[in-house]
Amino acid sequence: MKQANLLVWCQLILFALMVVGIQVFESQSSTTIGAVGMGLIVLGLVIGLLAMRDYRHGAGDSPNVSPEPKTSVPLVQTGIYSRIRHPIYTGVICIALGAGLAHGHPVVLLIALAFIPFFTYKSLFEERLLQQQYADYCAYMQHTGRFLPLKF
Repeated sequence: MKQANLLVWCQLILFALMVVGIQVFESQSSTTIGAVGMGLIVLGLVIGLLAMRDYRHGAGDSPNVSPEPKTSVPLVQTGIYSRIRHPIYTGVICIALGAGLAHGHPVVLLIALAFIPFFTYKSLFEERLLQQQYADYCAYMQHTGRFLPLKF
């Protein structure tokens, strides 16, 4: 699927921009904001690792970078997935925001903030595909948050 491949490429470019921004721009973070950023990085790593573990346990397979669902795996609704539909995206967003805060340069912060609309769009695209593949996905959406364990 063309759009799915484009989203994967955009994600890789966004990661690359973040790495380049951290390397090119001088860090400007204060100690307090840097500590908050490091805390977000740790939180993102924990969420991401839990999500990968729970996905592997529930699906018997590793997560897919592409937003296209794997046709051979069941819908994972256990562990962290019982509260958050896209916990890996949540982890990546936390890590990006944490890195942006820890670094502190405005350009790096802007790149970090770009992860939020990007993963929002990618998750909406993915959810359309998941609704087509899994009859119970709409019901699952009713009791789980997209990125946080809260319904808005």
